Amino acid sequence: MGSAATETVTLELPCHPQYLLVARLTVGGVGHRAQLSVEDIEDLKVAIAEACTNVINHAFDDRVKAKDRKMTVRFTAGDGTMTIEVEDEGQGFDPARIERDRRTGLEGEGGLGFGLMRELTDSLDVQSAPGSGTKITLTKRATG
Repeated sequence: MGSAATETVTLELPCHPQYLLVARLTVGGVGHRAQLSVEDIEDLKVAIAEACTNVINHAFDDRVKAKDRKMTVRFTAGDGTMTIEVEDEGQGFDPARIERDRRTGLEGEGGLGFGLMRELTDSLDVQSAPGSGTKITLTKRATG
């Protein structure tokens, strides 16, 4: 793959835990294309599982039927870099809460998920607002 070449794989997944494996397997294949190490890929597998689990557990309220709960996951491989976007059209939240919880040591109702994603990646970006859905972007650069 040349330095300017990128490849993107896009999945639309139902919000159900049984599809976490699909996301994790895709990390493996695309991570290999991005020339990431086995360790980097394993870190991303944990991070993507956390991001998708957040969507499954928190994005939609009871008014949304299970069959209508979906997430879009985009995996982009560049030369030595992989970016993953996890996007939903759920109820959204205030991303500033993540930073407040981190500073105060509170875990919030979602536990340690965002902190773990931050530790396992080189970059974590969260875009959301109440009522507008959420987009989480994870980036990992090859370490070796």
